[in-house]
Amino acid sequence: MCCGGGQLVLEMLCDRLDAWGIDRSPRMVRRARQLLRRHGFDPQRILLADVAHLPFADGQFDSVLSGGAIALFNPALQQAAIAEMGRVARRQVRLLESFEKRKGFYWGRLLAFSFDGMHPIPPAAFHAAGLEVHAEWDIFGGAFSYLRCRKR
Repeated sequence: MCCGGGQLVLEMLCDRLDAWGIDRSPRMVRRARQLLRRHGFDPQRILLADVAHLPFADGQFDSVLSGGAIALFNPALQQAAIAEMGRVARRQVRLLESFEKRKGFYWGRLLAFSFDGMHPIPPAAFHAAGLEVHAEWDIFGGAFSYLRCRKR
C-alpha cells in the first residue's frame, strides 16, 4: 500500500506487486486514477481517504510506503497517520520524512510538491505505533530521511 501519489502505485503494479494508493486530495486522486487507467490498471486502486483512518483491516499489507505528505499534517494528525500505517502493515513501514533532529527550514520541492512549512515527526511516534526504526538514510543534502521501520 502506498500513501500518496499514483506513480509509485503504477510502478509497483508494473513490477507485478499488489499495490493501493491513498490520498486526501480529490484532485490528486483524479490525476492518479487517470494515470492508472492510461496504463491499463484498475483506477479504483487509488482511494480518497484520510491517512489517519485507513479503510483496511489490521495486517492487510506487507509494506506501507509514504512519500512525505504526512509531514505537512499538524502533529496530532501526523502521529495518528503513523499509528494507522503501523496498524495495517504486517512487516514494515517506509517513509521519506523530516525529523526533530533536523530543525529549521526545509528547502525545495520534491516531485513538484512543496514541502515548505513541514512539521518534523518526533521519533517517539514510531514507538507509540509499534514500529522500530531499522534503517535510516539521509537524502537531499540531509534535509530529509528515508526510514525503514519494522513492526515490533
